[in-house]
Amino acid sequence: MLKDLIQKKTPFIDVRSPAEFNQGSIPLSINIPILNDMEREIVGKAFKSSGQETAKKIGHQLVSGKIKNDRVNEWKKFIEANPTSWLYCARGGLRSEIAQSWLKDIGLIIDRVDGGFKSIRNFCLEVFEHINEDNKDWIVLAGRTGSDKTGMINKLKNSIDLEGLANHRGSAFGARSTKQPSPVNFENFLTFEYLYHESNKLVLEDESRTIGRLVIPSKFYDKMKKSKICIVEVPIEERIENIFNGYVASHLENDKNILLAKERFLANLDKIKKRLGASSHLIIKKKIQEAFSNYDHNAHFDWIEKLIVSYYDNMYDYQLNKKIDRCIFKGNTLECLEYLRS
Repeated sequence: MLKDLIQKKTPFIDVRSPAEFNQGSIPLSINIPILNDMEREIVGKAFKSSGQETAKKIGHQLVSGKIKNDRVNEWKKFIEANPTSWLYCARGGLRSEIAQSWLKDIGLIIDRVDGGFKSIRNFCLEVFEHINEDNKDWIVLAGRTGSDKTGMINKLKNSIDLEGLANHRGSAFGARSTKQPSPVNFENFLTFEYLYHESNKLVLEDESRTIGRLVIPSKFYDKMKKSKICIVEVPIEERIENIFNGYVASHLENDKNILLAKERFLANLDKIKKRLGASSHLIIKKKIQEAFSNYDHNAHFDWIEKLIVSYYDNMYDYQLNKKIDRCIFKGNTLECLEYLRS
């Protein structure tokens, strides 16, 4: 049933507290809690000390009159805008049952998820456990740093953008200004994206197991490591420009952004100092400082080239040699896109 609901892109009302929702949620869900965080804490303490009936009574006292009407009306508005909605709480217990009954009192019938968020979460984990049974033709898009593989992924309907789901570009310099999702959200959203795909071919970008602080589920990643590879080949000049536009240009709009960006790039460079080598690290560090201090676009191109030639290309070539036997196609951007769409 859950698979069917997900593939139909069913909207969900999550009646858990905001704190629970922030720890983990699912796509197309809206948090309209029956109890807010403080109310849930009060009811929880009553349940532990005096049992379910007392807790239920206190819950009804806390959420009554205008408070109750306002919350029911919020559910009503969402359901009227999304008639196929379902609702759930943490485990399919009292909160969703009561919400369902209050809606029934005003003439609205809505289904609820048996087992609540916990059952959805377990279902997502189960999907990963059986990922090797998938009959889709998985293809991993590989290419040197700056090849705009993510841009290509987003031009394909039969793809999943792992970096987009992780809100991270997947390298030492890949952090974005906004936070990454929780591990639970990353896994849940990945499951939903995977189940949305009906194509017989699934295209994914070549990634390391970790994307920022998030980890690709082990069996999903194992399948990626065994999948066929398509290699995109892009001239270094174009790769340098892609990196500048994707990582640097947006930070050059004002002095405050420039200062913060310089500090962030230098801190990220320090993360790979050992692998880069002291000499190359020092050269690139000076070039970054000069580029940001002099507002010089060409100077940025200079340190970007030094970084990808001294570090990223060597690392990529080493990794590629270990999986070159899985390569089924190699070409430029347009050729690879045409092949992956076929």
